Amino acid sequence: MIKKITIILSSILFLIFLSYLIYLKNEKPKDYLRAFNLIEYVTPQIFHSTIKMWVDNKTNNNRIQNDYNKVFLPETQYVKLDFKKIPLSFLKKSDVGYANVFSKKPFYIDIYKKYLFVMSKNNNLYYKLINELYDESKKFKKINLNIKTNEIKDIYIDQNHIYVSYVKIYNNCKYLYLAKAKINLENLIFQDIFDIKDECMGSISAGRIQKITKKNITYILLATSADSLKNDDEKDSKPQSEKSLYGKIIAINDRDYSFKIYTKGHRNILGLTVTNNTILATENGPFGGDEINIISENKNYGWDIASTGKKYRNRNNSNINEYLDHTSSGFEEPIFSFIPSLGISEIIKIDDKFHNDWNGNFLIGTLNNRHLFRVKINILLKKIDYFEEIYIGERIRDLKYSRDNSIIIMALEDSGSIGILKKIN
Repeated sequence: MIKKITIILSSILFLIFLSYLIYLKNEKPKDYLRAFNLIEYVTPQIFHSTIKMWVDNKTNNNRIQNDYNKVFLPETQYVKLDFKKIPLSFLKKSDVGYANVFSKKPFYIDIYKKYLFVMSKNNNLYYKLINELYDESKKFKKINLNIKTNEIKDIYIDQNHIYVSYVKIYNNCKYLYLAKAKINLENLIFQDIFDIKDECMGSISAGRIQKITKKNITYILLATSADSLKNDDEKDSKPQSEKSLYGKIIAINDRDYSFKIYTKGHRNILGLTVTNNTILATENGPFGGDEINIISENKNYGWDIASTGKKYRNRNNSNINEYLDHTSSGFEEPIFSFIPSLGISEIIKIDDKFHNDWNGNFLIGTLNNRHLFRVKINILLKKIDYFEEIYIGERIRDLKYSRDNSIIIMALEDSGSIGILKKIN
């Protein structure tokens, strides 16, 4: 009898709770998001996913009806993959520099010889043998370093050197720095080789790093972005200004650390790769208009004048078109734009050692969309031939391909985990 009463009371309370969530969703969406963030934080995934299905019943029913011919891991359209998540116990939500403990766990990854390097946003660097990633009894080892920051923007490893882009704060101003160190698995001594300390910023976004060699000179490429969308009119003069180093890709001579503006007109580059001396960038648009760009020296990519997206404040007004067309305005046209936006992030290239069907394809991570995109770019680098969405279910901050191990490694920042994709033979 007591057990039956307990079940009835629990069911009533649960229905009242669901009704309250539905009320919040319809009447106070901001409070609903806060409540649901709390539910996600304190309950198992299957529980809060089930609640969301009930609360968003109409929306999710439409999604199910719309998922024609979609498959989910371990299946993709042509390849069967094993997907494994490896939690990183040293990542803590309260340490990443965001305002509350419900925020994400951003971190960056790169490969050094047979090791995976992991660097958290708040400046902790760890490494582990890639062959031992599946063995959770083998722990990541920490490397000491002399950088002091709570805002790491990217890491990049080239042979025996590691490069880190990061933020310094002085007198409530933020400044972007690039540092370099010779790799040592116990202690890294970084030297600052580039900075933008003449421009006071309230926030700094991009900081992706790559390398390219042109005419026997090796350049470090650094993507810069800061303070975007701070004004009510969503204007940002820096990407088009020769007086600012933000909204640019900067090329830094790796020998004497002199630098030049390589390209301008960028909003927020979160993905950068160099393949066969061709540079590709993935860039966050405004409301809509995430881009894939082929990067060519001295070209202008249009922001904040040209975009396929819209301003957030006018996103629902189809009669307003604030941004111009790229080509007719004399800017470089993206080879592809995504509408709606994905929260596009890192881009890498895959070869036939992973799978013949993926040979020469690019993989692109997303944040808000929580999918991995497999993209085939035309051989003339003028357009996309096709793409496939692969549902991962987490924000993908970073991506790396280990050719020696034939695996794809992802930085998953919702759970603070390493994600590993490998082919099932």
